[in-house]
Amino acid sequence: MKRTSIALLIVVVLLALVSASLVSATPLYPPSDDGPTGTTVQSAPGPFSPSPFNPDAVLWDNGPLVNSPGTGPGGSDESIAMNITYGLTSRGSNVSALANARIADNFTVADSGGWNITGITFFIYMGGGPPTTPSPFSALNFQIWDGPPDDPGSTVVYGDTFTNRMSSTSWANMYRRLESEPQDTSRPVFFLQVADSFTLPAGDYWLDWEADGDPLYSGPWQPPVTIDGQTSTGNAKQYFGDAWQEVLDAGLGTPLGAPFVIEGTVNPPTAVTLSSLTSDSGSNALAIWLVVLTLGVAAFAGLALGRRRLAR
Repeated sequence: MKRTSIALLIVVVLLALVSASLVSATPLYPPSDDGPTGTTVQSAPGPFSPSPFNPDAVLWDNGPLVNSPGTGPGGSDESIAMNITYGLTSRGSNVSALANARIADNFTVADSGGWNITGITFFIYMGGGPPTTPSPFSALNFQIWDGPPDDPGSTVVYGDTFTNRMSSTSWANMYRRLESEPQDTSRPVFFLQVADSFTLPAGDYWLDWEADGDPLYSGPWQPPVTIDGQTSTGNAKQYFGDAWQEVLDAGLGTPLGAPFVIEGTVNPPTAVTLSSLTSDSGSNALAIWLVVLTLGVAAFAGLALGRRRLAR
């Protein structure tokens, strides 16, 4: 009995040690990627990836990300957090599926006939110098709400939090960095594409998403909409620590937007159908026929009454 108790105690201790080692090995990241890099890890630029979306099919572009085109290694673009000029210090917000972190931003379907959506493109990076090819990303899920995701009255009209809907991913020919670190290429930005097809009627919506990638690198991180001269670029929200909160720059506390592109086609406004036209014209003809019939009966009755009077 004593030996059994000792053996059980040893097993419990070993399990505790293994659990502790697993927890310590799991990377825990803050809600945003702020502050100096420390040791800059260089990521060599790979082959150029053309834009995966068709400009003629873009229904909604939620804001630019590049504010320094062609200034990166090999002529690549840069998205720069202007921490020197304006005091903006946040490179990106945590959007990691491992951390159960999500990003949301809104869009509007203004066309009365609605949209046939055929694809959505996201722009996300990982830190620590991942190669630009192949992409380090492995999954992305998203949801579309009919209102803000933190509003109890809002409901999900498309998508979920568990289906991997990423159809393709490639380097966006872009790096995200601070203005004070011109040599930093440790955060290449990637396209993450979704090829789902669905229809949305006219209205206001919110899109929320999270991504997963190679655990050797930090993140994934969502860079904000970046426009030189603007310190407030939108009204994105982040789900982190079991609560929704505004995406704010860590330096200035100003609200930031999240870039994404929606593609598809516009449905024509609802038109009067041929069947309704036939029905309307038929109803009109019937009404006219009844009027004529009534007048005819009245005329015949009047004529008959006149003949009776003459006969008397």
